[in-house]
Amino acid sequence: MARPLQKLKNHLIYYSARVLMAVLVFLPYSWVSSLGRLFGGLVFRLAGGERRKTLESLQTAYPNLTLSEIEKLGRAAWKNVGRNLFELVHWTNWSREQITRQVARVEGWENFERAKARGHGVFLVTAHLGNWELLGAFLGTKCKASAVAQELYDPRFDSLINNFRMKKLGAAAMIKRGMALRGILGALKDEQAILALCDQDTGQDGVFVPFFGKLAWTQSGVARIAQKTGAALVPAFMVRGADGRFEVHAEKEIQMPTGRDKEKNVVETTRRITEVIEQYVRAYPDQWVWMHQRWKTRPSEERNPI
Repeated sequence: MARPLQKLKNHLIYYSARVLMAVLVFLPYSWVSSLGRLFGGLVFRLAGGERRKTLESLQTAYPNLTLSEIEKLGRAAWKNVGRNLFELVHWTNWSREQITRQVARVEGWENFERAKARGHGVFLVTAHLGNWELLGAFLGTKCKASAVAQELYDPRFDSLINNFRMKKLGAAAMIKRGMALRGILGALKDEQAILALCDQDTGQDGVFVPFFGKLAWTQSGVARIAQKTGAALVPAFMVRGADGRFEVHAEKEIQMPTGRDKEKNVVETTRRITEVIEQYVRAYPDQWVWMHQRWKTRPSEERNPI
């Protein structure tokens, strides 16, 4: 019985989303941003499970904050998610040029250009911070680029979003996580840049590294492939500035260690990537996806204490 009910729920979500999308594309942009914030705040208030996960993650990261401070930050994070979502929907009627004009400031992009010039391909490593979809669009204006993406639970949403990413945001290809190796190697051989989100517990192909002072299971595939191919690792983030406009921050290339123990090198590289991500999450805590259960997977010694 559960399966028919789940299918009905998926249908309701999908068709409700299509109706909402049809409305949002015709509203003024300022209205869309405000409605998105309102929507995000309502979800935080009404969706008990998502609210709980958000607050638990924030309490793990900021144990010294009061409950009211945690709730305020959680609400702000959800408002940012809602705003980004509604703005992305509105952009479906825009040209790629209109979309990328939303980027007001760019800092450190020379770090990417230097790495790209070496000719081995580049991983632009980022996080679910600010507006990562806009970062992909910006990258597509600079060079041929692909993105590694998680397949969504509903194939209709998956197709809808990936078509938008390729037609409007300029991705050369969407490489599905889980079957990504061939696509990634092909893109790197073509000297492409690959947008890779490296801040979530995917439950697969990972290592434990510190994140906000607590070990977090972190995907290590990007570090492993870079080790084998010589691809560069350049952290970059698209965040919303104090004036509400978007800005790109590209950091110096992450240097991979050259020790003889390759597995230790992978762990250290993953740690360095995560360290940069943490710095940006700390700088823009209201723009990260705290509803993701970042510390869900635990080391075996914690699950089975002696």
